[in-house]
Amino acid sequence: MSSDTRYFIAILFFSLASGTESLIHADDGAVPTLDPILVTGSAHPTRLQRATQSHTILDAKAYASLQPNRLNSILHNIPGIHLDEMGGRGGISSIYLRGADPNFTLIMLDGIPLNDPTDQRGGSVDISTIPIDHITRVEIVRGPLSAFYGSEAMAGAINLITDSRAKDSKGHVRVEGGRFDSRHGLIQGQHKLGPLFAQLSFSHNNNEAQVEKDAFSQDALSWNLGVDSEPDWNIRLTGQYVHSAVKSFPEGSGGPTFSLIREVEKRGTQTFLTGLTASLETPADWQHQFFLSLSKRSQDVDNPGVRSSPSLFRIPPTEFTTDYDRYQGRLTETWFITPYWTFSFGGQITHERGNRDGTQDLSSFGGRPDEPLDFSLDRTFGGSFIELTATVWKKLTLNTGARLDLSKHTQPKVSPRASARYQLLPLLHLRGAYGKGFKLPGLASLGDPLIGNPNLTQETSTGWDLGVEFHTVHSEFESSIIYFHNRFRGLIDLDPDLLTQNRFQLTNLNQATTEGWEFSLKLSPLATVSFQANLTYLKTRITETGEALRNRPKWRGGLGLTVQVFPSISLSSRVTFLSSRLDFQIPTQTTRVGGYTKADATINYRPLPEWRWYAAFENLSNTSYEDFRGFPAPPLTFRLGIEYLYSSRP
Repeated sequence: MSSDTRYFIAILFFSLASGTESLIHADDGAVPTLDPILVTGSAHPTRLQRATQSHTILDAKAYASLQPNRLNSILHNIPGIHLDEMGGRGGISSIYLRGADPNFTLIMLDGIPLNDPTDQRGGSVDISTIPIDHITRVEIVRGPLSAFYGSEAMAGAINLITDSRAKDSKGHVRVEGGRFDSRHGLIQGQHKLGPLFAQLSFSHNNNEAQVEKDAFSQDALSWNLGVDSEPDWNIRLTGQYVHSAVKSFPEGSGGPTFSLIREVEKRGTQTFLTGLTASLETPADWQHQFFLSLSKRSQDVDNPGVRSSPSLFRIPPTEFTTDYDRYQGRLTETWFITPYWTFSFGGQITHERGNRDGTQDLSSFGGRPDEPLDFSLDRTFGGSFIELTATVWKKLTLNTGARLDLSKHTQPKVSPRASARYQLLPLLHLRGAYGKGFKLPGLASLGDPLIGNPNLTQETSTGWDLGVEFHTVHSEFESSIIYFHNRFRGLIDLDPDLLTQNRFQLTNLNQATTEGWEFSLKLSPLATVSFQANLTYLKTRITETGEALRNRPKWRGGLGLTVQVFPSISLSSRVTFLSSRLDFQIPTQTTRVGGYTKADATINYRPLPEWRWYAAFENLSNTSYEDFRGFPAPPLTFRLGIEYLYSSRP
């Protein structure tokens, strides 16, 4: 048994020992709070006491005291998640879920996919461009989820949920400013009239150079409209329009420190997405749900290229525009057989179209200075699924499901999953899950005229996990420890044999494994004090070479403390630490970037229920660190803001 394994077993016994003491003093007669509902990763919503998948749920109350200004700030200290930022606010930010590539995680807004398979990063989402002001809940489900979602959810899914059921009229206005010409404005309102409700939100964000030549600007409009006649039926229309313009040194360039070209990459992106959900429950314990979504994304990119030496380009200059449209429909039929047995089946169909128009300067390689980068592809694919959740003996909950996917030019794909949750003690649960996932090749990987390969096949994954979870009746103490293992096959990369001939083409090449431990702890000894801790140990390996995957730290963890100092003043602080990790920058051939520890803090002052003043400090410790070699992270940054919140509720 390795020392790392012994270390985590020691943590497990400490957690259970602490939890047992809380259990002894718990009031068995106390009435627990209403069990929340998990809607991500399953054909039917599941109460958390029956949820068998590894998950984390964050509602606005869990992160509002931090006054986050981007999604990275919300997800920063979640077990199993590593996030990186390429320098300042304008740099690309990615999510690695349990060590998987960023494009293996499905990211959604109210169930509408945000992944774009026409981008040059395989369909991963740049989370720095996702507005968060209208998000009231975040659900993270770990493990392959193709049994419900089909392609894209190879490692798991993250669902960003907006407030869908206004109970009163509310208004929210925020004005914020800070260092590096940081500016943020928000106007938000919602109103309910009988069964009708409406919510609208508009926000503007701007940051000038936090690091050299870095810039970020974004405008976002979101809406949430609906008719709700609970519990019989409801209709909901949700969506957003986002326009962002960013500047930063290109990926792999060595950043402001090492880049041999002092020009920056410019990216302008417009995204429109909307989704319609209609749900009807019948007296016969059947629920019929129809979901239809539309996504449109257009991006202009001007990349100055990356040099490996003063006279040699490694990545030539490019200018192009991509357009991507996705239409998706899903029908789900759910039968609530008994309060403990639920069965669902349904189908989903997706049509997507992507095209790119642009050129690449290949004159330094002996080619044309305006080599076309154009492609235009479309495809239709879909699948049918079944799922059963059953609770037996009132202690054991089982979930099993499978999905059959069909797509032109690829073999039919069956994605199974099975998971279970067992109540070992009144407040102690064992949980385990197994599943398979797959991802269709991105449209850019298939159609790129220089490196694309129309014969690419699906990338696949197999994952399982096993864990112990403990919580007291009123969640004054919560702890969990989970072991996970994932295997990825057919990973798409450049063909090394062709590289020796100075030819570049993508192929299904590598296999990789990721495994590790996730530990979390939450303690609220008083109503005015909350403490959180998390720790993730991750081991990755490329099967063919034995090397670790890049950009994944072996250790990552954090501590958080929220204290209500006075009735009108609260303090929230957070410390994040992570170990060194592999990296690669073209000008330096750097192989590793160092670990670091940094601290953030927020002070909230609420003199009246309607008013709140705050001061948020990022990198309060003024730590000098990098997520990528040559891309320095911003130094101490502060934001000062004032909010007005109106509510008609008595």
